[in-house]
Amino acid sequence: MDTLIGDRAACNARQVGFKFARQSEMRRAGLPVPAFFCVSAQCFAEATAPVTEEIERLVSRIRFDDYTTVQRQSEAIRALILDLELPKALVCAIEEQAKQLFPESARVSVRSSLVAGNGALAEDSQRDALAGLADSFLYVPQGAIASSVKNVWASAFNAESLLYRHARGAPLLGYHMAVGVQQMIEGRRSFVLFTRDPRSGARLAIIAAGYGIGEGVVQEKVAVDHFFVSEAGIERQIAHKPSALECGTDGDGVTLVDVPEAWRQRPALEDREVEALVDLGKRIEDLFDCPQDIEGTLDAHGRIYILQARPITMQLELRQWWSNANITESFGGTSSALTYTFAQKFYAVIFRDLYRRLGVTPELLQKNESHLQRMIGRVNGRIYYCLLPWYQLHRQLALFPLFCGSWQRMMGIEPEMLEGDPRIAGVERVGVRAALRMAASVPRFATLVLGHGRTMNRFESWWQSVAERRPANWATLEPLARIQLFRDIWREVAEEWGVTLINDALLGASARLVERAFGDWLPKIDPGALHALSCGNEDNASVRAALSLLDLVALSKAEPELLTALSSRGAEDTWRAIEQGEFGIDVRESMRRHIERYGDRTLEELKLEQPSLRQEPWRLLLMLQGLTHAASSADLRAREDALRGQAEDQLKRALGGKPHLRAALRWLLQVQRDCTRHRENSRYCRAELFGITKDVCRSLGIDLVKRGVLRSLDDVYHLTLDELFGYFDGTGVSAELQGLADVRRGELERNSAELPVLFSTLGSVRDSLPAGAARSHDAPAERLCGIGSSGGRVRGTARVVLDPHAPIASCSDMILIARETDPGWLFLMLAAKGIVVERGTLLSHTAITGRKFGIPTVVSVQGATKTIADGASIEIDGTSGEIAILAPEEAARCFAS
Repeated sequence: MDTLIGDRAACNARQVGFKFARQSEMRRAGLPVPAFFCVSAQCFAEATAPVTEEIERLVSRIRFDDYTTVQRQSEAIRALILDLELPKALVCAIEEQAKQLFPESARVSVRSSLVAGNGALAEDSQRDALAGLADSFLYVPQGAIASSVKNVWASAFNAESLLYRHARGAPLLGYHMAVGVQQMIEGRRSFVLFTRDPRSGARLAIIAAGYGIGEGVVQEKVAVDHFFVSEAGIERQIAHKPSALECGTDGDGVTLVDVPEAWRQRPALEDREVEALVDLGKRIEDLFDCPQDIEGTLDAHGRIYILQARPITMQLELRQWWSNANITESFGGTSSALTYTFAQKFYAVIFRDLYRRLGVTPELLQKNESHLQRMIGRVNGRIYYCLLPWYQLHRQLALFPLFCGSWQRMMGIEPEMLEGDPRIAGVERVGVRAALRMAASVPRFATLVLGHGRTMNRFESWWQSVAERRPANWATLEPLARIQLFRDIWREVAEEWGVTLINDALLGASARLVERAFGDWLPKIDPGALHALSCGNEDNASVRAALSLLDLVALSKAEPELLTALSSRGAEDTWRAIEQGEFGIDVRESMRRHIERYGDRTLEELKLEQPSLRQEPWRLLLMLQGLTHAASSADLRAREDALRGQAEDQLKRALGGKPHLRAALRWLLQVQRDCTRHRENSRYCRAELFGITKDVCRSLGIDLVKRGVLRSLDDVYHLTLDELFGYFDGTGVSAELQGLADVRRGELERNSAELPVLFSTLGSVRDSLPAGAARSHDAPAERLCGIGSSGGRVRGTARVVLDPHAPIASCSDMILIARETDPGWLFLMLAAKGIVVERGTLLSHTAITGRKFGIPTVVSVQGATKTIADGASIEIDGTSGEIAILAPEEAARCFAS
């Protein structure tokens, strides 16, 4: 094989490495990549063959717990390679190729591209970037290319490269070094671009740009601006940029130069340039079919050049999607630990029963048990659907492709919102095998549908019998008896509740069919007619509860003294007066009957921390007070009946000559109404189930307060269901429940920032929340903020390091504070609990290293080395970018806890 490979050739990554194989592919695709040629990995292997055994011997003597031995052995290996004499044929070939490809006066860059063998990591691979660990040389005159190639070869065994491989568990040997020789572009401004947010994988393009050549931006030598580009537009963080990295005055090497004063605060990129870079990024991402980390530069004329593109090394299989588009109807705002753990149990149990009813085998259910336990999550105190388990569970069902669309609409999911995640994409496609599975499932599903009305009626009768077992006063039962009754009910729930989910699916499907029928058969009819046909002449538990409430409003209006007392004396005092008969027996008994029948229907009824009317009946008066201007139940009924009648007349006129279509539409509408009635009835059953749970937990909480285990009843809601029950039945891990309640209350108060309706996380959830979800901490003495680039929150001792070779006080509990880092800092970075640097970007070596090794990292913190004192106690949040310098008393409290 040729030792030199041209830039337009079909580069083989095994010979030139991923870096230049991609460069070649981009040039063939017409992207603005400067001309280059490569010295192949085969050439490296042949040239270093005489010293291979000695290299292996030196590597075997390295002790990675002693950095000096790493440096010593590295220097010895480098010396071996530098002492080699390059074959004359290779030198001649390099000189000839340079003359053909570059203008005579052009300077070049001589760049490394580490090529893997034996399963080792390769530079710029999708598995691991290995970026910046080998040497590159800039502004090299063409006569010095050959000697620079040898220096690049030697850098394959740089100390930081060996240290990195060891830390990643990669082989220390088994690498060859390819070298790229590329024409230098006189960059006046340079950039790095991520086509996705590397912290979460979200569709957010991030650009860091500064003055001078790309080395200044990539190696954190100059200050940079940041541009965050989403569908909402461009968000800018403009830095003060006093210096640029440019070619030295003698034409050799690079040097920092001053930027003119007028340019220092000006954005490094105009909006049109930002948009052009994002478009280029999309082209490159499409070309390689994965998110890209791109480096480039702009010359004096504003022409863009791409110097490198590599995959963003994200483990997208660890990405999770979170949504509360639908669940906020049940659990709006923050929810207590008790509510969440009960809801988690509820979802797992009822969906297990659903899948059982639809023919999923016990073995498959057992296999997917972990997904059932992760259908919902609690982030920042708020309950979210964790979407991947839902898709993975629903795929157990052969008929899922048929109702996937209606289910997604019900959940508030638009498929394009999930950006084509391969674990989700294609769920609606039906192949031959899927069609056969569907055909086999049709008889069972048809049987369920045909008998659905009877099944729902049986469910409602069963639940009524369960609800009648509810004690009037739970306190008359021993705590274990209450827990046992709850578990007895729960066992029945696990065998019955799945039918309500089948009803929800049928409701969604019938509603979709009705909408389609209206669109196809009645395109000119008033759209409001569809909704009017769904109301009136229907009765369900929710309607009965609402009408009962309106009847109480009318009764209250007939007693002006009651409303006056409510305004002047408050709800609790007024309720006591009602109980004493002050406003008449009819008022008292009517309100008692409403609470007896509908006492679990209240605001936020599924939150266990929200009392039901059975527990705090005076809350009924607050509900009535808010409905004093509402229509009466009779007026409401009459209005609905009138709307329904008008819609029926429209339907009759529109389909008068098509009785078969009218009959089909009437049937579909009746199916929809029946499913709606069953849904509202089952939702009230659900309110009663949660109401029973409220009664049990509240009564146990009162017992714990009496025993002195908890200070107040509110503390019980900061416990999990297992912790509460476990205290009484001996399965609990801790009896110190007050401490748990205090910790969780404090956490909820500090950490309740609202997140987007839909967001994604990558890896550890709490380390990769959207940046807007920053926690609010106790007030520190001082706070700084940069760009969070590797998630995690950590406290430690600041160690300000300006020179990595100088001794430091201690690495114990160290949070590294530096102006910038480069690969040579790796030994210090790996010893740190956290990293803070004044420069850098989400794309810099510091940020990438932090993410790779799970070290919370904040970059672009101006003045960090001056503001943060060496030895100070600090706390950093690698997600939000916040840095808190703790006051002494705060630090003592934090570290004590």
